[in-house]
Amino acid sequence: MGAVMKPSTWAYAAGLAASATALVVSVRSVRSGAEYTFACWGAAEETAELREKVIDPVNRRTGGRRVRPIPIPSDYPTKLTTMIAGGAPPDFFYLSQEYVPAFAARGVLADLTDRVAADADPVTDLSGYYGRILERFRYRGRLYGLPWIAQPVILYCNVRLFRAAGVALPDGTWRWEQFVSAARALTRDADGDGRIDQWGFILRPGWPPLHMWVWQNGSEIIDSRTGRLNADDPRVLEALDFVAGLIHRQRVAPPLEEVSERGFAEWFRAGKVAMFMGGAADDLDRLPDLPVVAAEVPAGPGGIRATFAWSAGLFMSPSADSPEAFEAYKRLLESIQRWKVPAPRRALAGRLAEFEPRKARSAEVIRRSMEYMRTPPVLDNQLRWDTRFREEFEEPLLRTGAPAREILRRARARLEELL
Repeated sequence: MGAVMKPSTWAYAAGLAASATALVVSVRSVRSGAEYTFACWGAAEETAELREKVIDPVNRRTGGRRVRPIPIPSDYPTKLTTMIAGGAPPDFFYLSQEYVPAFAARGVLADLTDRVAADADPVTDLSGYYGRILERFRYRGRLYGLPWIAQPVILYCNVRLFRAAGVALPDGTWRWEQFVSAARALTRDADGDGRIDQWGFILRPGWPPLHMWVWQNGSEIIDSRTGRLNADDPRVLEALDFVAGLIHRQRVAPPLEEVSERGFAEWFRAGKVAMFMGGAADDLDRLPDLPVVAAEVPAGPGGIRATFAWSAGLFMSPSADSPEAFEAYKRLLESIQRWKVPAPRRALAGRLAEFEPRKARSAEVIRRSMEYMRTPPVLDNQLRWDTRFREEFEEPLLRTGAPAREILRRARARLEELL
């Protein structure tokens, strides 16, 4: 989804970020004042679009310093923190939600709380943002950035496979039961060789996030109030067993060994998987020669609707913090929010089809999904937690199909060390 960063880069990146705090003051004295630098991720095509649709319009409207992008197409967190630790932080930069606590704790993000509170522009009106997304840009009660994207998980459906199997497309009322029933009918030995070659669904460690299924069953993996692991909650265990069961009991998703051999989203693109959960901004609903419709993810057995959301925001270096820089920050943020979809503000999310016409057919599904999208509690050591949870719990669960209670019992002490 989007530009999610790889946890493997975090150990090095976090160490560099830790050393950046001491360098912030020295940077103030070496700025030329000729421009604002802006570190961003994205490949060549995205960077060209960024310049055309965001940077150039912003620079045409400004009467002061211009914004100069610094594209970082790969290994973004390491290169960003190298810039910070080297005493040359960018004035503005992207961060995704999981990085905010670690960067804020090390003093390398400008505290925007008071500037935002005193500002009257729509882009700084916090009441216009989706609240559960905005919270991920706070640290210990202070606001360190504002989001420019809030991307919920939605369900992409291969229309051709649904029709061939005589299965009705999702109508917005599906719960787990209807989802599994459809997945069974869509899982087939299409060529009659005795092997399943068309699957109803596909999953792997890390995707779709386990949090989503647990929320749909009325609980949380990590209790947001206590910060503790809900290892004994039967609703958590039921949801985790349900997900593993899609592979091992229902047999509507391929074994992990096959997924790792053949890729992941490519299964859907190749017409080998009927339903795929992806980000709202993905291009899976506009594939050449593959008719696809977007639908909301199924609700839990009790009717609870919840979907995972990934978000990223725009941040400012403390060394750049000034009234003039904040005005430039706002102009840049507003322009990005009207370029990248879905925007994290309700007023702009309702105009998704205007900003991205290729998403017009999926726009209403995305908008509805945004009303119940959620993000898990973010830990100070979020990426270490993500890696350990995936390696010591999620991968064994999905690979073996053993009861979640047993695997969680073995992994519990190691997981709780990070809480």
